[in-house]
Amino acid sequence: MRIVRPVVQTVSDVTGRVRDLNRLQEVARILAGHGLGMVVAGIDLPGTRDLGRTFASTPARLKRAIEELGPTFVKLGQVLSTRPDLLPSAYIDALQELQDDVDPLPWEAVKKKLDKDLGEDWAHHFAWFDNKPLATASIAQVHRGRLEDGTDVVLKVQRPGIGRKIRSDLNILQFLAKRALVEYPESRAFDPVGVVAEFEHSILGELDFALEVKNMDRVRQNFTDTSFVKVPAIYPTVCCKTVLCMEFLDGIKMRDARSEGCDMPLLGERYLTAAYDMLFRHGLFHGDLHPGNVVVLPGEVIGLLDFGMVGRMTPEMRHNIISIIFALQRGDYRTIARLFYDIAIKEERVDFQAVETATIDIMERHWTGHSVRDMQLGPFVVDLASAAARHGARVPRAYTMFFKAILTSEGLAKTLIEEVDPIAAAEPYIRDHLRETFGEERIKQDAFYHFVTLSTLARRLPTVASQLLDDIERQQLRFEVSDPNRFEQLQRQDSMVNRLVLTALTISAFGCGTALLVGGTLSLVQLVLAVLFYLVGGGLFAMTAALVARSRF
Repeated sequence: MRIVRPVVQTVSDVTGRVRDLNRLQEVARILAGHGLGMVVAGIDLPGTRDLGRTFASTPARLKRAIEELGPTFVKLGQVLSTRPDLLPSAYIDALQELQDDVDPLPWEAVKKKLDKDLGEDWAHHFAWFDNKPLATASIAQVHRGRLEDGTDVVLKVQRPGIGRKIRSDLNILQFLAKRALVEYPESRAFDPVGVVAEFEHSILGELDFALEVKNMDRVRQNFTDTSFVKVPAIYPTVCCKTVLCMEFLDGIKMRDARSEGCDMPLLGERYLTAAYDMLFRHGLFHGDLHPGNVVVLPGEVIGLLDFGMVGRMTPEMRHNIISIIFALQRGDYRTIARLFYDIAIKEERVDFQAVETATIDIMERHWTGHSVRDMQLGPFVVDLASAAARHGARVPRAYTMFFKAILTSEGLAKTLIEEVDPIAAAEPYIRDHLRETFGEERIKQDAFYHFVTLSTLARRLPTVASQLLDDIERQQLRFEVSDPNRFEQLQRQDSMVNRLVLTALTISAFGCGTALLVGGTLSLVQLVLAVLFYLVGGGLFAMTAALVARSRF
């Protein structure tokens, strides 16, 4: 058994790797067909050697290529549409049009999935179930039903095999990101490996419905005292990691609220209150609060759906964001530039003066000097992020998701509920934050914290200074410089040496076996030894193949 298990695992790894290679060929051909040959240039695979280094794509062609590549790349495109620091505005606009609509699964496939994940008796939980889907998407399909107690619910069923396909595509994206760093060293400024890693974290979270349940429970608890916000209840007896059963919210689509006679000023106020409470107070917010994920229930109650993507904000992050908005209201461009500079990821030295100059230019274009209410906060933040990126300062993922949420909330309010002012609605949160930050209690807490920190440092300083002087006097002061990639380089070298040694031993074993079979009449001993050498050679060959397969492509 100790021999069989590694062999089975090796065969499984090789099979998965071959599947990834086939998918990589398909991705390379699709990208090249849409004028993106430079993305896959240098990949030595059958069918990809003549792709060339062309880059003749337009935003529309990029959008079509992503749609043809499938759900993983569509999700990536949607994420990139929120990253103006990485792509020009024309490409951002095109990617924002990407739709997550796919053809519905046949009922037979859905039933087979439910039988496997919930058990063949899953239907006993329902008094009625609709075989026709209520909605379809690339990751899951939604069906309506009614539990035995009469509760109307929806069942969100993950598409069969979607997890395996997404993980295969993620392997390819990781490979392409690493190739980009080799082929185009200048791409290091945009951190393609980091972007893929962030995306991987996001999409794998959407695959885990158990995580979505936890997100919904936390958001529901945060709105316990808010009567006009509704988060669907969960029915855990009909849930698992790939199937989610939740309360059906029978409401009006946000886009249809005006035509259905809803009280739009009240609805707008409640929508922004729900969005800003999550963003500025709770520290946990809906990452994709577009009109499709918001329904209007009787009494202008806001119903929130789809919690596969959520963002989290630390107190420090909330402080930075609200400080930016407060500085914006006062027209204080220097504070805005300094805050953006401080929160940004800086791979190399960044010219702060250049960032400050760019911030002044953006302020002059977006702010008239009369009232901050006259400007659009979303495009302003997008331009700031783009300018910072051009000077080598990237906005961290946690902030980009926040900015995406701000963009979405502001865009929905201004397009569907023109009676409300998103900037004015944020003012109470800014006032509360200022009271918390500069109130007497907060000042006392900060003073005590700094006093404890300084007193601890003062106690350690004499001992540390004495040790330092002793080391200098004895000429024992040493500085150690280490390469952060040294361990990885040594691992690669060890792996290469191991493969070479195994290859040499494999050839030797096959050579010895062949030598025993050459000549005249063979004795039984020669035949047995030859078979043994061939078996050893075969085993060594399998080990070599496994090592090659485990090293990415």
